[in-house]
Amino acid sequence: MTDDILKYVVYSKSGDKEAFGKLYEYYANDMYRFALSICKNTHDAEDAVQEAALSVFKSMHGLYDPTKFKSYLFTALSNSCKKTFREKTEELPENLTYETEDFISADVKKALDLLDGVSRETVLLSAVGGFKSGEIAKILGLSPITVRTKKRRALSKMRKELE
Repeated sequence: MTDDILKYVVYSKSGDKEAFGKLYEYYANDMYRFALSICKNTHDAEDAVQEAALSVFKSMHGLYDPTKFKSYLFTALSNSCKKTFREKTEELPENLTYETEDFISADVKKALDLLDGVSRETVLLSAVGGFKSGEIAKILGLSPITVRTKKRRALSKMRKELE
């Protein structure tokens, strides 16, 4: 975490909206890519990102360690995506398809679809969010060993699909 980002986190904790806006700008693309990969359509992904950002801004006082902001943000985003996905589940067709996005190829999308929700989140938090196993474990409420196992198995399954 850069000194500028850390400074914006500290200012945001004291209610500085502009500082939080800078944080949002910095993380927005990664948040959107992650949310789109979970929610599978642009509208739900945008809603999940907005809901997570608002939730984090309102609860910044609860962030005790400013260096953990990214993990705090992606935990909120993960929860927001799950909530959005649960709310839409009854309306979804059996064969979900991704809306066209340039950052994930069709083959990778197909391979991601083979994974269960937790495995997909594990891979995406690692690949898109750049989180390590311990951080992913905290975000998903799992042990680091479970995260490493799920990630290894998920990547192996995806590799077989992509070959």
